[in-house]
Amino acid sequence: MNSEILVKGIVLACVPQGEYGKRIVILSDTLGKITVFASGAAKQTSKIIGAVRPMTAAEFTLGEGRGAKSIHGISVMDAFDEISTDPETAFYGMYFLELADYFGTEGMAEEDAKQMLNLLFLALTALRKKELSPETIRRMFELRMLVHEGLYTEASGTDDASAEALWKYTLASPLSRLFDAEMVRPVLSSAEFSDAVKHLMNREVPVKFRAASLLNLFAV
Repeated sequence: MNSEILVKGIVLACVPQGEYGKRIVILSDTLGKITVFASGAAKQTSKIIGAVRPMTAAEFTLGEGRGAKSIHGISVMDAFDEISTDPETAFYGMYFLELADYFGTEGMAEEDAKQMLNLLFLALTALRKKELSPETIRRMFELRMLVHEGLYTEASGTDDASAEALWKYTLASPLSRLFDAEMVRPVLSSAEFSDAVKHLMNREVPVKFRAASLLNLFAV
């Protein structure tokens, strides 16, 4: 009998595999980014058909077989339905998943995997709360992801004091307080902070993300 493992994670992508199966990419807490398979997940009678959508946070019971991992069970912790059903936040949420997919790798150190997973979960939670603008959350998420990858600068490179303050807060804040509106509002800047992060992203991540192309419709 194949052994089973339990991981916590967020679904980054889900695509058809065969007639009724699904190939699912998960950012997990102990294995980093992994690809797993769920046979029969596309059937209307499947018990997990609604649990493998992108943005779903869950505990996954995985089994190993024929060199690939498969899903044996799912316990959903949060589906972030409020994000996916709102046009504006849905694009931001999908972009966050794309960025995590880009930086996430299989076999990441467990500490790194947990930090990236927590960052993604907290960013999605902040989107749902709507206490900060989606654009502010996006740029803070991007900058903190670059910090995680060691691709950042200590200063914003702007002369705007507010932008510099938010930049430093994003670099140094405990992850659990990163999107705390009460902490962020006193240093909240306008376009200067967004422009500084955008410049750094363009320099360090020269990739065209599908969801990002739609965010200009909502960015302020």
